[in-house]
Amino acid sequence: MKLDITNAALADLRAIRDYTLDQWGERQEAIYINEMWAKFEEMASHPEHFRERKDLFPGCRIAVQGQHIILFKVDSESLQVVRVLHSAMDFKRHISE
Repeated sequence: MKLDITNAALADLRAIRDYTLDQWGERQEAIYINEMWAKFEEMASHPEHFRERKDLFPGCRIAVQGQHIILFKVDSESLQVVRVLHSAMDFKRHISE
């Protein structure tokens, strides 16, 4: 399954990387980002294992990785990562129509 990451999700990942690097150092940044990519692979392999959140947007599913929630949707060919948000954030506020 093809992995598609929106520009918003890429910006989220950059911010997560930068914050982790600044607060916890290179080693922890590498660990956390590697764990995030492993979660993406798990999502692509078994998207049906992740909870649906149709209240956020049609087809939305969520995956938890550390302190972050990955909002994604799947179709027959690809998994699209829409956002990667901190669990304390108001998800609806950070999703564009």
